Amino acid sequence: MKKILILTCLFLFPLTVHADITLAENATSAIMIEASTGEIIFEKNAHEKLPPASMTKMMSMLLIMENIEKGNLKWDEMVTASPYASSMGGSQIFLEPGEKMSVEDLLKGIAIGSGNDVVVSKKQ
Repeated sequence: MKKILILTCLFLFPLTVHADITLAENATSAIMIEASTGEIIFEKNAHEKLPPASMTKMMSMLLIMENIEKGNLKWDEMVTASPYASSMGGSQIFLEPGEKMSVEDLLKGIAIGSGNDVVVSKKQ
């Protein structure tokens, strides 16, 4: 009975925990925004002008999304990694030559893994 009462209290009265967390310690600048409200949760040199990072990957994501919207590409369409793609170096998701992944998974590889190898893979 006590366990149920404690759990009920936690759900009825959520706790706010404050912790000393260091974010983006090694980054030159950073910003974290709550998606639904636009509230800035964290920023570090957010207004400092810096050259854009990963512009090729951002443009690739835009082109992929535009082609999906136009119907030229499908989320579940398979893409094959070329030997050139697997030799990219830098930040990558470590695609093997001939490895096949869906457009959806490759887009995640660009957005989350910042995969240089993903943006030079080819459609089957």
